[in-house]
Amino acid sequence: MNVMSHEGSNPIPTHARSLVFIGLERSPPYILESSKIPLELDDGEVLLSVELATICGSDIHTLVGQRTTPNPCVLGHEGCGVVLKSCRPDVRVGDRVTWAICASCNNCQFCSLGLSNKCENLVKCGHALMKRAPLFGTYSTHIRCPKGTTIVSLPPALTPQLAAPINCALATMVNGLSKIPPVPSPGEQGASVALIQGAGMLGLYGIALLKEAGFSKVYCIDTNLQRLSMAAEFGAIPVYPDQAWPYATEPNEEVIPPDSVDVVFEVCGNKDSLPQGVRALRVGGTYVLIGLVHRDSRMNVLAQTIITKCLTLVGVHNYTGKHLEEAVKFLSLHHDSYPFSSLMGPVFPLSQFKNAVEAATSGRFFRVAINPQEK
Repeated sequence: MNVMSHEGSNPIPTHARSLVFIGLERSPPYILESSKIPLELDDGEVLLSVELATICGSDIHTLVGQRTTPNPCVLGHEGCGVVLKSCRPDVRVGDRVTWAICASCNNCQFCSLGLSNKCENLVKCGHALMKRAPLFGTYSTHIRCPKGTTIVSLPPALTPQLAAPINCALATMVNGLSKIPPVPSPGEQGASVALIQGAGMLGLYGIALLKEAGFSKVYCIDTNLQRLSMAAEFGAIPVYPDQAWPYATEPNEEVIPPDSVDVVFEVCGNKDSLPQGVRALRVGGTYVLIGLVHRDSRMNVLAQTIITKCLTLVGVHNYTGKHLEEAVKFLSLHHDSYPFSSLMGPVFPLSQFKNAVEAATSGRFFRVAINPQEK
């Protein structure tokens, strides 16, 4: 076995500290646990020290019972870190990297169809039983990435604060944009106006991606005025939600007429937004659904409307390794073009996880971070 290991003045510790989800019947439903760090890795595995992890909405869904998560498992999937041991020739010890949240077999039917994120043998970071994938979660001092995990090196310009959310929010939005028609060249007719429903992390990344893709107008709607203000800083036209159609971009001023938008992205997780999105779309438009990954997501949309408007509805769940690579490249090129650095809120140690969750659910921050290395 060709295992490269960390050498020098900072030897690998013998134990890792991890935040482990133990089930909703317990209060709190998690514990801080110590476990041995493996001396040897299996073929294809990589051991890393976690630099920074961020709290995603799906983590909150797990903790409040809106998402079924097996237990015990190490929570957390957004993050970045430094390679300590590697049993892969393409991953070097000492590199700062991010990793895909889905470890795939690359052999099954779904993998062969380009859907490695739905692999029949999928192991998912932050949602895997510890007996199957020990230390495969980011709320931990160390993470052990299984064979089949895409790992991408980070350039020095991408600080931990910039890099931590790449492997969930940004990579997912890169996947979302891959599902829409290409933007036409100047002078040609085609998609150029987009609406994003939700100004959270996914929505803001989506604004930047759409602007760089050449969309002439990107509208963004949210009930949180602070988030709408940030959407405007990213270059979107903020849309203030009325109780009834139409949307107003300023109180009593410009509106988005029905049948005028080429592409709509749902990243708000609110099922009541769907009829408005369908109405906004032009004939032949595309609706990309991303945020409604929870139980309260029954759609109240007439199939007749979808049919007669010849709409395309696309569901996007996670992403593939290719999308992660594109996400790192995108942020490397554009991290100074948009206020990405202002999206990170406070940073907490693992021992203050409860406080971190409270901050994350307050709605005051786009992302709250965990520094597992801080005592």
